[in-house]
Amino acid sequence: MAMSVLMVYEPLGSARDQDYWRSYIKFYEQFRDGPATPQSVWYGREYETFRESFSAETGVAGDAIRDCFFFRDEDGEYYLTPVGRKANVNMFTAEDFIPLEWFLMYRGEEKKYFYTHSGWGAVSRDAIYYRTRLRDAALRLEEAGRDIEAWTASGPGPVSSIVEGLAAGAGSLRHWLSSFDENGFVLLNYGEISTRIAPGSLRNEDSVSELGNALLLARENDPGRAGTALMALVAKWDSINSALTGAAEKKSSTLQ
Repeated sequence: MAMSVLMVYEPLGSARDQDYWRSYIKFYEQFRDGPATPQSVWYGREYETFRESFSAETGVAGDAIRDCFFFRDEDGEYYLTPVGRKANVNMFTAEDFIPLEWFLMYRGEEKKYFYTHSGWGAVSRDAIYYRTRLRDAALRLEEAGRDIEAWTASGPGPVSSIVEGLAAGAGSLRHWLSSFDENGFVLLNYGEISTRIAPGSLRNEDSVSELGNALLLARENDPGRAGTALMALVAKWDSINSALTGAAEKKSSTLQ
């Protein structure tokens, strides 16, 4: 099983319990000398030591400690997403695939990588991620929604069900994002799915642009080529899903 994840990071200034999170972030940065990301790894009793030290420093009881992922932008502002809750409204996951509508929120040039230090100074790409301002993601979903509506009206033919799934998924995402501060960020992390993409091919994985190209062709009133481009993208993700599950199990779109 490999998980991908979609995460909303809200501005620290908009978060509940700001004083707690400021203390947590300050202590974490001192303890780990860096931010808490989905790729952060704890060794041995390191996490237990962190919690014990944080409790001693702040007076927060061990069973009351809450964790978060966080980062700081180029202006020095902090953004966070709480973790560890049974139902986390900031986060959605997908198993063994990435719902196609998630790609609608990004642009190809926003692609980034988590890196692994593999000894002797070597650094390798570990996982793909995209991060964009929430307000930009919402605008892109609105734009994609108009394109999809026009495509559906023109009769997308053999890809009708896929296009309809995109429309429904985009609508669900717009509704989800509307409950957060638009100054936040939404991050798509390929996570463990990256392990089934050959390391040399991570550089060429660009589903964001491939889906964008299909919508552009539809917008230019070329539904035939748009459908071909969309089917090629679906076939690629069917192949990735099959490699992960060992079976041709097609995953349906949208939020889990």
